[in-house]
Amino acid sequence: MYTRNSYCLRKLKKMSFQNVLWIVLAAQLSLGYGYFENNLRHEDFDVDTNGPVHHKNWIRNERMDNNGLYWLKWWINATENTIYFEVTVHTRGFAGLGFSKDGRVARADMVLLWVDDTTEQANALDCHGAQDPSSGPPVQDDTQNYDIIDGYQNSTHTNVRFKRKIETCDPFDIPFSADTFKVLWSMGDSDPLHRSLEWHGQSRGVKSLRLFSPMFTKHSRSSNSKTFDMSDIQKWDITVNNVTIQRSMDTLYWCKIVQLPELTKKQHIIGYEPLLSGKHDRNIVHHMTLFECQSKSYPGSDPSSWDIWVRSSGTVCNSNLLTPRDWDSCATPVAVWSLGSDGQFLPPHAGIPMGGASGVKYYMLEIHYDNPHGKLFVDHSGFRIHYTQNLRTYDAGILINGVSISETQLIPPGQKKYRNVGICGPSCSSVMFPEDGIKVISGTLHSHQAGRQISLRHIRSGKELNPIIVDENYDYRHQKVHQLANETVVLPGDYLITDCSYDTKLRKRPTFGGYSTKEEMCLTFITYYPRIELSGCYSMTPVREFFEMFGVYQFYSLNMTDIENMFLYSGDYVDYSTNSRNTTTKPKYGKSSNEDVIYQESLLNKLIISEPPEFHDRTFLAHLNQLPWYEPLFTKRVEQEFITGKHMTFCRVSNDSISIPSEIIRFPEFTAFVKPPTACLNYFFTENEELRSGGSRHLTFFTFSLLIFEIGLRKIVL
Repeated sequence: MYTRNSYCLRKLKKMSFQNVLWIVLAAQLSLGYGYFENNLRHEDFDVDTNGPVHHKNWIRNERMDNNGLYWLKWWINATENTIYFEVTVHTRGFAGLGFSKDGRVARADMVLLWVDDTTEQANALDCHGAQDPSSGPPVQDDTQNYDIIDGYQNSTHTNVRFKRKIETCDPFDIPFSADTFKVLWSMGDSDPLHRSLEWHGQSRGVKSLRLFSPMFTKHSRSSNSKTFDMSDIQKWDITVNNVTIQRSMDTLYWCKIVQLPELTKKQHIIGYEPLLSGKHDRNIVHHMTLFECQSKSYPGSDPSSWDIWVRSSGTVCNSNLLTPRDWDSCATPVAVWSLGSDGQFLPPHAGIPMGGASGVKYYMLEIHYDNPHGKLFVDHSGFRIHYTQNLRTYDAGILINGVSISETQLIPPGQKKYRNVGICGPSCSSVMFPEDGIKVISGTLHSHQAGRQISLRHIRSGKELNPIIVDENYDYRHQKVHQLANETVVLPGDYLITDCSYDTKLRKRPTFGGYSTKEEMCLTFITYYPRIELSGCYSMTPVREFFEMFGVYQFYSLNMTDIENMFLYSGDYVDYSTNSRNTTTKPKYGKSSNEDVIYQESLLNKLIISEPPEFHDRTFLAHLNQLPWYEPLFTKRVEQEFITGKHMTFCRVSNDSISIPSEIIRFPEFTAFVKPPTACLNYFFTENEELRSGGSRHLTFFTFSLLIFEIGLRKIVL
């Protein structure tokens, strides 16, 4: 080994610095070719004539502003690894377009576009936001990576078409991916002056978009369909009736039973849109779900009650005191909306069934109101369901995967990145999935304010496959559906794992799973076909293991079995009920915050430790608050124990004729999926995100490193 290294060193001394750089450049190009070749081959994995659909040649068109003055169109050429853009703006001046992870101009990847008034030539100027926005306008990139295709302007509008490689290896260009991007837009009255790169025009804004996701509309049709009749599409509006959110209500879950219109023949839901009321709707309505109800009877229930509930205005959801037990049968989602979403339309080969002789008759609309600023609000929001009698090829469905909503989900305070996982295992997929599997169309990722990254992972035969959905820049305020360009097959025996990462750097106390946006969730709403009788497949940390993780084995008054039942079946403890979780009120006096109210009403704050003796007479919540969460080794151990330890899995079946018991399993052992390494030399010298967004100082550091390297070589040669 010593001899071989000495030989290489002698050879290196004889090489010029320029030759070394040429070798490095050749290695970079070689890595790039292999990287893209691997990606292209991977796209063809598991594809056959009866397999999942791969959507090709799709085009997205987004209105960037509220008035329709700025339109952005784009499409992807996978063969060229290139993304094409077309910008149409209501101005004869310039249009600005930028891409950022956080929505700020600082460090953003930008391009200025205009058509010269004199030459009528279209122009694109590649630039980036200064590290300090107050230091001036954007800075022109040394390398111009946005290429003009064509452009024109008339008396009112400017249109420019241009393109860029998905990965340019330029430290000032953000690599495009399936993540959520903050897309900056701007427009001005005049063309940019020489040496002036002023970004802010008369209009500007930011919009969250996913550049790699196609989007379908109610006009979408299959490639072999030559005609399209809009008269075949009907609509069904489902809303609540004047639900009043008082100023004192911080969180409210409201449920309303509705009856399906008279549909003697089976129909297909092709999509749905939100109906939001009031100018503050997106601040108050946090998410909505429409569930099918099986209307099965419990002992002592009256089947005619469903018609009575249809005529009522609704009630608080999941309340032991107020919610009828029969409503527990309303569990299968058919429509899901979250903050920032526009709803969903399915691809033209799939539709969610409704109506017909064997179809469900009743549905439940659930709305989560989030009222952190104490507004008085009267709401009548809901869904507009689009359906057709022209049945599509496949019946589709929606199922829930992730972490069961419970206080056994814990995220410590002061963490930059902390993970929770929810598992759907073979005990469910082997029984419920058809032999040739289900095809995943899309997914809606859902967490609350601390969520930063979410992925839907896929495990088969001890090996992790390419993640079905991954968003490393998850935006709590932008929860649009992740439409897959390439549908994914999930076979019987496969695992589905929703993996969530949270940021609690600014929090001083642990965060638990729960219904309020101050608490957390970790869910994926998966749209798939063919439809099966499955509402949800999720998991939680077993109750006993949760307490024993923190060295607690017994509480006063209640044994561990009683406590397990309280967590699993929403039992009461003294004055505690699930109503307090689903209707959270603000403190009437004093300086207590909404978080204080959540902690005071927590079940964990009512359980008093009896064993072991060193912890006795303190509540479990007080015990958690005294743990050394800011000690990295301790927190990492807790995280790993919860992930790799035991999980209680649940397979929620919508058909009462099938029963699959819950099961306690360990986290599966598998070979993890490894993202292909970057092909870019620049990113080898520093962390990718820092270099890609760090502005001029990072390029300076990179240049300085090369200079030091050259000086070192010269000294060796001398």
